[in-house]
Amino acid sequence: MTRLLLPLALFTLSANATTLPSGFSQVLFEDDFSLLPAGSTPSLQKWSHSLGTSYPGGPYAWGTNEVQSYTDRNAVVTSTGALRITPQRSASGSWTSSRIESLSRYDFACPAGGKLRIETSMKFGNGPQEEQMGIWPAFWSMGSDFRGNYSQWPAAGEIDIAESVNGVDKLYMALHCGWAPGGPCDEYNGMKMAVPLSRGSFHTFAVEIDRTNSGGAWKGERLTWYMDGKRVFRVDGASFADEWVWTAITRKPKFLILNVAVGGDFADNAENPGRVKTPTAVTKGGEGAALEVKYIAVFST
Repeated sequence: MTRLLLPLALFTLSANATTLPSGFSQVLFEDDFSLLPAGSTPSLQKWSHSLGTSYPGGPYAWGTNEVQSYTDRNAVVTSTGALRITPQRSASGSWTSSRIESLSRYDFACPAGGKLRIETSMKFGNGPQEEQMGIWPAFWSMGSDFRGNYSQWPAAGEIDIAESVNGVDKLYMALHCGWAPGGPCDEYNGMKMAVPLSRGSFHTFAVEIDRTNSGGAWKGERLTWYMDGKRVFRVDGASFADEWVWTAITRKPKFLILNVAVGGDFADNAENPGRVKTPTAVTKGGEGAALEVKYIAVFST
């Protein structure tokens, strides 16, 4: 397989990953977790663990009223070479889970006149829905301006590639930007699309930033989300009135976040007709609530 020499790192697509998507020539970041023995935590050469109930100096409960405490023990490589993040409830009722972020040396940006694609193969837990109330797995990207400066949300730009909540058969893709409340992305809601999701089986999710047909004009750029190769959501620069907002979304460096939260604002308000406080007394952790990931990759032209 062709080896690609990249700034700061050398990446080749490995066993679990797909081939380079059509039109892309570089691998800016890649991890398929298969080179690690079963029971290992993710490579510290690629990922850092977010721990506890907040960033140091950041908002409590991760700014979204989550109830879990993140550890470096709930994200483990399986015997099949995938990564599984498993939320767990203790006998006392407290929750733990894991959240990992790509290291700053791998921050990436879409080149001028080019394209960038963030892609993953993931499987969402398929435990009984009533036992998943409050379980909130997600794979997303944040603008690097957010690192260490947590007041920069949503201005730094958040792209949600794939998230689900409360065990429903539905996948959310979203964009958060500008300012809150309100703003061009209707915060705190964000610009969203929800599509049917078959839980318990692997799917490929991706988002592309496309600057190829803009002629340098930001209004000609776009973001497109895909599920299993099918386009399901698109946002165009022309729908924004503020160039600085769009610049943060499409042109500035970004990093990746993978986590399974428990409780929080999204779980309390989305796919929750009775608006019950989550997690409930019957919410269960374990394999039925776990998020399993075959690979994560970032491609560029």
